[in-house]
Amino acid sequence: MLSLAIITVASIIGRTFFGQSVEGDYELTEVGLAMSVFLFLPECYLRKGHIIVDLFTANCQPKTLYLLDQLGNLIFTLVSIAFAYRMTLSGIESKDYYEQTMILELPMWWVYVVGVICFSLCALCGINRMLTCHSGEGDE
Repeated sequence: MLSLAIITVASIIGRTFFGQSVEGDYELTEVGLAMSVFLFLPECYLRKGHIIVDLFTANCQPKTLYLLDQLGNLIFTLVSIAFAYRMTLSGIESKDYYEQTMILELPMWWVYVVGVICFSLCALCGINRMLTCHSGEGDE
């Protein structure tokens, strides 16, 4: 993220003072941000950094909360597996068609590799959470 900020600032300064921006700055920022989001997903899930709205579950019994948490973990795991699978297919297709960025001509398939790895890690985190989550009270 810091390198993306440096590229953006350098491009703005170059454009403002020298009339020349960093070539491909939009592409680098786009690809870098996509990879950053992918890389933060497993960490966020492990630290329970996702948003939980407890409007309807605030007064539920611990057993009900446990079952809802397990259902959420299962759905998260299945969605992560589906995303990893679909990104694998998209990455293979991107490589087969030599998809690349417009200006820098960077191959796009390696972004899919990062996504597949991160979504696979998310699925493993979901499985881990389902297996290690206890029905005891205070499991925050």
